[in-house]
Amino acid sequence: MQLDRNLPSNSGRGKYALLKLRMLNRNDPKMISAIEYLEQAGVLDWGDLGTDSEFFVIRLKDRYAQEALYGYANEARPADPEWADEVTEMAKRAGPANQWCKYPD
Repeated sequence: MQLDRNLPSNSGRGKYALLKLRMLNRNDPKMISAIEYLEQAGVLDWGDLGTDSEFFVIRLKDRYAQEALYGYANEARPADPEWADEVTEMAKRAGPANQWCKYPD
């Protein structure tokens, strides 16, 4: 299996996009309308605690991302070596190897 971002039809983009909720202006009617539109279309997944869609996002610039991705790749390797190789390649650009490396906030 390949990461979605590595498929030719996806032009380097992954399976998901992020909303920077801290930057959401709840007083901007256009922004609120856009969020409501996406939510009604069923394309937003809030990752609510205790649900089957709960998630934890790690950006490659996160200081700890490299070790997390290497660990993920190592666990995945027996089941899917191609997937593990792609995650390993991503790990090489993560954490301290990332030019935007920073501690998580």
